[in-house]
Amino acid sequence: MTNEDKQQKEVQLNVGVDPTRTPILYADAIMITSSENGIVLDIIQRVGSSNQASVVSRVGLSKEHAKKLAEKLIEHVNLTQGSAVTGKIKISN
Repeated sequence: MTNEDKQQKEVQLNVGVDPTRTPILYADAIMITSSENGIVLDIIQRVGSSNQASVVSRVGLSKEHAKKLAEKLIEHVNLTQGSAVTGKIKISN
């Protein structure tokens, strides 16, 4: 086993999700603020049919984790677009 394999094995994490405590939040918008320390995502939902909106969740990330999130989001969007349009999975950078 190489050092890289050992590092990847050590990083693996089993994650459990309790749907009663962690509901899926639909986002009408996301505001992003950043500083030299990291990124904050404010998840926003509209309030009924009014012209008002409310922040329902805030997520803070280091810049390193924000970059990883951006890469994974692009990868997943490309996966769904590629399979829906062509039936094949295409990943573009």
